[in-house]
Amino acid sequence: MIDMTRVAAGPYCSMILADMGADVVKVERPVVGDDSRRYGPPFVKVRGKSTAEDRLSLYFVSLNRNKRSVCVDFRKPEGKTIIQDLVRKSHVLIENYIPGTLDRHGIGYDDLRTLNPKLVYCSITGYGSKGPWNQKPGYDCIAASVGGLMDSTGDTVPAKAAIPVTDLMTGMYAHGAILAALYRGVGDKIDCDLLSTQLAMMFNLGSNYLNAGMLAKRWGTEHESMVPYKAFQTSNGFLTLGTGNDVQFRSFCERISKPELATDERFVNNACRVENREQLYDIIKPILNSKTNEEWMEIFEGVPFPCGPVNNMAQAFNNEHVKDIGIVQEFDCSYNVKLKMVGPAVTFANSSNDIRREPPLLGQHTEEILTSLGYSTKDIDLLRLKHVI
Repeated sequence: MIDMTRVAAGPYCSMILADMGADVVKVERPVVGDDSRRYGPPFVKVRGKSTAEDRLSLYFVSLNRNKRSVCVDFRKPEGKTIIQDLVRKSHVLIENYIPGTLDRHGIGYDDLRTLNPKLVYCSITGYGSKGPWNQKPGYDCIAASVGGLMDSTGDTVPAKAAIPVTDLMTGMYAHGAILAALYRGVGDKIDCDLLSTQLAMMFNLGSNYLNAGMLAKRWGTEHESMVPYKAFQTSNGFLTLGTGNDVQFRSFCERISKPELATDERFVNNACRVENREQLYDIIKPILNSKTNEEWMEIFEGVPFPCGPVNNMAQAFNNEHVKDIGIVQEFDCSYNVKLKMVGPAVTFANSSNDIRREPPLLGQHTEEILTSLGYSTKDIDLLRLKHVI
């Protein structure tokens, strides 16, 4: 698989496929590389082998394990030839350039499918290949703004998520589309874009507007259609809980020693609780504020409704369940760094989905990959002299 993407959405897609066993060749610009290599701090100091790079961005680390890095300037004829040679031996190419960019260099879909008719060519863009915005650059936060997410997130003012949710969801869409195209086995051109993903992600809020004319409101941690459902302040932090049905609500009332709330006509069912949410919250907020997160989690042990503390990163990764499932893995890299990474979120009973390769240094595998394509040491030296690699 040829990965000609940068930053988040594309690299996330290719990393998911790499975890599942794809041999991903990450094509990067000589000297510069993926933009995210410079996203930091934080960085980790490394000792490179055939590169002058002496530090690695932890942003880059989070999206690029299990890949091999080759530096190629495809704007030069020799670089274009290298891309073509890779395509002849690949099943998939994924790129995230503005539509038309690679076509102008002779390595667009129509050019490359003549070399490999079964090639699955996936383009990830900000706004797709059609429409008046198709030439605009796109970033997660902008797509979230234009697509309605930021307007419906937060409390009194718009807020963005702490992670690039739109980017990551676009990567998820792309990875599924690539697998579907590979399953069909006939080659295809796939277009994924941030804005379309964002609109599709709006879920019930999009449906509410399209079919009932309802504009989304900002609810903070609350739920528009379910009460109680929010992060409540405790004596030492915040605890999030939600009761999705009347059985769960009765259990909640019993555990906070207020069983009478379950039969109160203001709160007897979810519709009533939604209508009278502030009255209910005025009653239960002081109760939940009277104990610590730890005390409430002990009281709520075995309940039918979900609940959990609002954790910082240290608390999240030191959670007993997180530790027990072993999702955090440590990898001893060849460049003398031990990296901890969150492994794949999906496991298979009869196949692998794991971390096999370190996140690559810039151009770490250039000679290895070119040699596998039939280039001699002399060829490689000449390409390096011409700044093609």
